[in-house]
Amino acid sequence: MAPRIKQEDIGSSFPSNIPALNSDNQSETPSDAVLRTRRVRSAAPSIVTQPHLRAAEAQEVEDPEPVMLEVRRVSPKFEPDSQLTMAHQSFVTSFSGSTLTLRGIGAKLKDINDALGELQARGIQHVISLPELVLVGDQSSGKSSLMSAIADLRLPRSSGTCTRCPIHIRVSRAEEWSCSVFLKIDYAYKPPNHPITERDVTPTNKFPPWVLLEPNRRVRHDFKVIRDQFDTEEIETVLRCAQTAILNPTHPYQMFVPKSKDDPQQRERHFQTILAKEEKPEAQFSPNTVALEVKGPDLPDLNFYDLPGVFMTARRAEDAFLERVVQNLAEEYIKRESALILCAVPMNQDAENSLALKIIRKLKAENRCIGVMTKADLLPNDPNSIANCLAMLTNQAHRTGFGYFITSRQGDDLEQQNKMEEAFFNRTADATGHWPEQFEPFKDRCGVEKLTVFLSRELANRFARILPEVQEKVNLRLQAINAQLSMYPDPPRNPELEIIKSLAEFTINVKNKVLQEFMNLWDVECADKFRQNILLRKPIFNVRDVMPQRSRPEVIEIDSDSPVTTPSSNRKRTAPATADQRQGASNKRQRVPQNGATVKPETGNLPATPRHPRLDAPATTPSRPKPKSLMDIRALIKKFAVPGQPGLVSASVYKPLFEEAAESWEPFVREFVDKTLFILKHRMLVTLDGALSHLKNRVIYKESLALMHQFIESHRERLLEKVKGIYELEKQRLFTKDVETLERHRANEKKILVWHRNHVRVAAHAGEELGRIPKMEELNEEKLKEETRKLEQGLKNLGPDPFEQEIEVAAYVRGYYLTAAHRFVDYVCIHVMSGLLPTVSEEIDTYLHEKLGLTDRANNQQVLARLMSEGPEIEQKRKDLYAEKEMLDGAMEIIVNLQTREREAQVAAATAAVATSQAGSSSQMTSVSAATTNVGIVTTANGGGYVDEDVESPVTVRSRHHLHRQNRDVVMLDDEDDEVNGYQATIVSGTAIGDA
Repeated sequence: MAPRIKQEDIGSSFPSNIPALNSDNQSETPSDAVLRTRRVRSAAPSIVTQPHLRAAEAQEVEDPEPVMLEVRRVSPKFEPDSQLTMAHQSFVTSFSGSTLTLRGIGAKLKDINDALGELQARGIQHVISLPELVLVGDQSSGKSSLMSAIADLRLPRSSGTCTRCPIHIRVSRAEEWSCSVFLKIDYAYKPPNHPITERDVTPTNKFPPWVLLEPNRRVRHDFKVIRDQFDTEEIETVLRCAQTAILNPTHPYQMFVPKSKDDPQQRERHFQTILAKEEKPEAQFSPNTVALEVKGPDLPDLNFYDLPGVFMTARRAEDAFLERVVQNLAEEYIKRESALILCAVPMNQDAENSLALKIIRKLKAENRCIGVMTKADLLPNDPNSIANCLAMLTNQAHRTGFGYFITSRQGDDLEQQNKMEEAFFNRTADATGHWPEQFEPFKDRCGVEKLTVFLSRELANRFARILPEVQEKVNLRLQAINAQLSMYPDPPRNPELEIIKSLAEFTINVKNKVLQEFMNLWDVECADKFRQNILLRKPIFNVRDVMPQRSRPEVIEIDSDSPVTTPSSNRKRTAPATADQRQGASNKRQRVPQNGATVKPETGNLPATPRHPRLDAPATTPSRPKPKSLMDIRALIKKFAVPGQPGLVSASVYKPLFEEAAESWEPFVREFVDKTLFILKHRMLVTLDGALSHLKNRVIYKESLALMHQFIESHRERLLEKVKGIYELEKQRLFTKDVETLERHRANEKKILVWHRNHVRVAAHAGEELGRIPKMEELNEEKLKEETRKLEQGLKNLGPDPFEQEIEVAAYVRGYYLTAAHRFVDYVCIHVMSGLLPTVSEEIDTYLHEKLGLTDRANNQQVLARLMSEGPEIEQKRKDLYAEKEMLDGAMEIIVNLQTREREAQVAAATAAVATSQAGSSSQMTSVSAATTNVGIVTTANGGGYVDEDVESPVTVRSRHHLHRQNRDVVMLDDEDDEVNGYQATIVSGTAIGDA
């Protein structure tokens, strides 16, 4: 059985047997050593990712017994088209696996890290967290020297300016060197009106006096571009000025940009001003970022944040709050799940005292941590210090997920520091300081060069794994932004034409559609209900002449048909009905109109629209007047009687009885007017909204809505004034020329009153308790005759009714009420149909044009500009959305370009593989390029080859001849048995080494 290759990811488990891995690698290059340790195989040959050998190294490989590996082809047929098809598979697929195979520190690595750096610079972290390096450490831990070495840039170290704000450094390779400096403003400066103390630092206010801005409010300012790599003075000056600008946020950042060297005197004066701001800044600390984009030949591809060093005690008592603030900043970056933490721990201090390591452990971020042991040249020469450091390197103390690297930065000049570091770790004659022999097994982790190679690969690897997710989330955010932008359309090209067309559409629809729809709805919801409410307030009279002690008054609650007495079928009488109960019964009757049609509730068909304030409050139905008894009417007759005119009823008797009933009209009048104008306003506003829908964000829309509210309100007041005038006229006196209608209503009401009065008299005479009096209209002709005959029998012995005159008065009042009520309803409604609607139709033609100022031709352009403006909030919203869209479009372009380059590389690799396979069919040896297969093989002078470290495709091994030289597997492949895609090798003799 072929041994399976087991790969251990150093990011998840750092092996404790590192010293044994490098016992025979004295001549390998630093990069090879670091890359070799990235994937560790248990007792198996190590694999490197270098795609080619240096000439000198190739000559060093001496193999006294060349090894031959016979390979048998698994699939004898080879179709170039199928290879090209596989080469064109999605780039996302190649980046979505558990690991990513990188061909050394080459073009692909640069592309990935460049893409990551550009995305970070564009600030898409609010959409998705991107992999990033975060450099943390205590104050005086050698962090600044480490950062300068990684960036290959001398950074300012005077006055402590490097410790006052985060620095984001992006390092990448380019043909020409440049350093671009930016100010990234994510926080606003809002100082309190008192000196800041530790109490101001809270979980919700971590960085006083700074407040986090919304993503669309964050900006990045271009500050300065430096072209001369060797002008260290200019570099330091620019960075100090940039940080000073960050710490003085109330001043324009442009004032801190250094002046040109062409005018030394002006430059010096300007710099002195900046130094004064640096010494006494507005803020002692800022979470805003100074960003550096450093490009140049031979630079690694890295992005990282350098944070201010954490500390336990501030220099000044008044700055004690900064202790917690700086720690909060470190925690803020360390908590990011996508961040790789680079922690600087000086070797001349006890790691147990490291506050940075304590914070990392508190946040459980050790697995994402890469330790860097700085100041190796200052390591005390005593067994305890050496033992402690070795314990950290072997992961026995202060464990970090990626182990520890070691650096030694001596001197001021970067070139000098590099040389001295190399000499120190190699123990050459010109080395300064002593590097103990006990650290020799860890030589592959000594020096900034090896650290940067490792960081570059690991960062790119992480980014490649999440690239599909980045693309998906950026695309989703772009869709959301486009949806929001559709709510804020750009202004039309011809605003005047758009306005005229929209207003014309509105007026036409109001006349041709709205008014007709209004009439149909208004007739049911307003006119019919108004009529019912008025008629149901007809006066009520009690037809009893004597009030028995044990019985409650029999009340004739007369609607449009006949009075109804309260039934009392039981001996035991119920309590008298209260006014509220009678009112409830009245309200129930209002639901059924006289014509039998069903009347819907008031708001049943009304859609939700902007409403007039008066319509929001429910209308209160006035209570009906208390019933009048026959004795009450007799008292009125007596009150207004004229001496010497017995038997005559004064006209003054009828007016108070009618007025009391008519008093209840006023609330119904107001309700009728309000509902009428509410329905009309709703229809008109819906029509206006449709006509101006494409201008909703413009001033014209808001002003037109406000004007239509004013328009409807003015008509409401005018209509209310007219109908209230009619109401006052009706109450002024009893008057009608319609004698026939009055007489018809009076006779009918008298008939009803007499019917009930006779039942009361008969029951009282017989000593019987009065039951339910049947309504005349409910009886058929036969039963009506029978009931009338019974009444006539009962009335024979009773004689004339002593309240006959009072019955006549009640019948006249009720008859006149019905006559006046029908007349009043008609007059009120005709004011709507023949007054309101024609007036609205006439005025709507020019109302908006005049009120909006469109008729003022002299100031037409100013009017149009005002009407088409959106207001500062909407304009800022659109501006922010477009800014974010531009940023995300650029991010998507970066991703697509990276995908395109990868696909092109796959196609080129597949084509090269096909050509190599075909060309080698006549030879015994072949060299296979495996960009598609993830197997890299390079032919050497003796016919050997090197297999890439990160082999992804299956390799089936039956037996192996192994030549170990510089930890490489040197093998020979026979092209008779190779397969380019999904390469499989078969060894026909020998023994497999190890089971990984």
